[in-house]
Amino acid sequence: MKLRPLLDERLVIPRLEARDREGVLRELASSLLARHPSELGAGLVEKLLERESKGTTGIGRGVAVPHCRMPGLGSPVIALGLSKDGVAFDAADGKLSHVFFCLVSPEENPGAGLRILAGIAGLVRGSRGLAAKMLKGATPAEVLEIMRAEEEKARA
Repeated sequence: MKLRPLLDERLVIPRLEARDREGVLRELASSLLARHPSELGAGLVEKLLERESKGTTGIGRGVAVPHCRMPGLGSPVIALGLSKDGVAFDAADGKLSHVFFCLVSPEENPGAGLRILAGIAGLVRGSRGLAAKMLKGATPAEVLEIMRAEEEKARA
């Protein structure tokens, strides 16, 4: 699954201000809520925090994929945030996370979210140094272009 078509430049934050896990979740949720207020409504931050309490979404290699499901959502939405300094997300490899794909999928269609999670995992596995490369992007457009190029390499 290609991720680039699912990402909107307006939902890419090239330099997150947050320095901790909850702050990252709040910043990404704020971005999603600003873009999709009627579909997401209230409770997004709480849903993300609840999911994190069940187990880390830090998948390693500098990447975390905070995610949750929301009722009434028509299709999955994704925000992408980058942190140059990194944030502790209890990743399995013990390293800080620098790239955050925040995925919210429809509660009524869990398969849609699972396919996207699998696509993100495949991109991370198939790309050498994805986080370091994406951090070089100064604008949302540059970040998404780097990700697109890495998707192409990972699938080649």
